[in-house]
Amino acid sequence: MSQTTLDPVGAAPETRRITFILLLFGATVAPIFWLGQLMLGYWATAIGCYSGDHPAASVPTQTIVNALIAFDIVALLACAASAAVSWRSWRHTRHEKGGDHSYALHTGEGRSRFLALWGMFSSLWFFGAVLFNTIASLTVPPCGV
Repeated sequence: MSQTTLDPVGAAPETRRITFILLLFGATVAPIFWLGQLMLGYWATAIGCYSGDHPAASVPTQTIVNALIAFDIVALLACAASAAVSWRSWRHTRHEKGGDHSYALHTGEGRSRFLALWGMFSSLWFFGAVLFNTIASLTVPPCGV
């Protein structure tokens, strides 16, 4: 009993114009850096302000504050790079169309364009979140003093 496939090349060869890694980069880098910014900020201020059972006697060193600001800048740049990659992918897939849904599901058309568009929106939303966290870390004292 032999099995034959309808498409010997593979599923949805039309979607190979943009690699999945670029689409994944565009859709996930900004949220990952936002989470990293939140976790690193929480960890650094917790260690600096509450190193034991009681609040620390001194405020965090300038080194910790500078490291947090540096990571904030890196996170903003990563979000911008993610948006740029997604925008480039979206422009590159402008030939894809939605059209008849049964046809689009069969050939995979529109999938790369959707992921690129999702990456652009995701990057912009998380760029805003990282920017507001950066503003907060620059204006609010780390230990509330």
